Amino acid sequence: MTLRSRLLLLLGSLVAVALLFSGGLVVGITRASLVDELDNDLLTARTTDFTVPGPRRGQDDPTGRRFALLVFNRSGALIEQLPSGFNYSPDSLPAVAALPDSSLPTGRIVERPSVDGTLRYRVLALQLPQGQGVILAAPMRGVEASVGHLVRNLIVVGLVVLGLVLVFGWLIIRRNLRPLEQMTGTAARISAGDLSQRVGVADDGSEVGRLGRAFDTMLDQIQSAFVSQQTALEEKERSEGRLRQFVADASHELRTPLTALRGYAELYNAGGIEDRAELEQAMARIGSESRRMAVLVEDLLLLARLDQGRPLRREPVNLSELVSDAVNDLAAVEPERPVAAAVEPDVSVAGDEDRLRQVIGNLFANVRVHTAPETPVDVSLTSADGVSALTIADHGPGIELGHVGRIFDRFYRADAGRSRDRGGSGLGLSIAASIAAAHGGSISHAATPGGGATFTLTLPRG
Repeated sequence: MTLRSRLLLLLGSLVAVALLFSGGLVVGITRASLVDELDNDLLTARTTDFTVPGPRRGQDDPTGRRFALLVFNRSGALIEQLPSGFNYSPDSLPAVAALPDSSLPTGRIVERPSVDGTLRYRVLALQLPQGQGVILAAPMRGVEASVGHLVRNLIVVGLVVLGLVLVFGWLIIRRNLRPLEQMTGTAARISAGDLSQRVGVADDGSEVGRLGRAFDTMLDQIQSAFVSQQTALEEKERSEGRLRQFVADASHELRTPLTALRGYAELYNAGGIEDRAELEQAMARIGSESRRMAVLVEDLLLLARLDQGRPLRREPVNLSELVSDAVNDLAAVEPERPVAAAVEPDVSVAGDEDRLRQVIGNLFANVRVHTAPETPVDVSLTSADGVSALTIADHGPGIELGHVGRIFDRFYRADAGRSRDRGGSGLGLSIAASIAAAHGGSISHAATPGGGATFTLTLPRG
């Protein structure tokens, strides 16, 4: 049975009980009032002189006699009886014994049935001074008829009221329980996988309104937790993918120098290098590959430390001097390259000077590696609103859109059109971005107007 049916059944039961109780109370009060009126009439009629012989008052009344009369002599013999009702259809006399009757109190009204049991009377026994006994009996036909009519009316009215209460109660219960139906539908859609569903019940202060608000709040928290968990899982998958790619790339990068070292060692052991000049050349190659492998391992260790969140030194660093030194180094290495530098003096940051030099050096090295020596470079260092910004813009071929999203990935290299194959491992920009992030800053890329690549390093002021 649904909650709506239970509430409607409970409401109908309560109304039915209330109607029965109130109806019974009204019937009882009404019957008692009518009986009291009948008893008052009996008490009024006892002042009649019953010793006068002859027809009694109302005996020949065409509307019928109102009371039944029984008169007994001193010895208790019935000397006169007048039934109530019409002459042509008198009522059955009350079932009483001759006076004096110990079961019939004198002067007090009691209720007795008729002889044939079809009627009930209100009976008053009187003892006259002459020793005679008189019994007045008022039939309760009118009382019972009035009570019966009242009961029938109450039944009809009660049924109508009960029906109206059930109809309007069903409408009201349906209206107030509609939010619960919405919650049920919302829960079904959520269980099907749509976590964006909400009940949307206004909080009107009622229990259902508060339940709807609490339900929506719970759904918000569940969706937030699910999204967070989903994001964490996706990030974990991406991290694991990057880790696998990183291990594969590192293995590939280390395999080349290790293969060269192993090849020269095996060639030497096999006696394939007998000439001193060839031996010196082989040793030189072994040394260069060893240095290349050492640099690669140092870069990997640095990235591992940055990933672990190891704290860097926090000292005042004059960023203007670092940028000026890098510009001078670029001019010394490539004197034919046009360099336009606008360095704001005394720009200071808090950080590790060696690592910041490495970041700036990697950005300038990226320009040297990926652009021709005659390509112009614009360098600017500014400071505003507590943030220092170093911008290095070259006017070379730029970076293709397909590579822009991965230029800060580890071991990632652009295609040959972007690279001049000078032995880079693809870790320069990723190391620079990691060091900048460790200092609370960032590195971003944008296309240079007219062609080229622009890298911007932002750091908080010290």
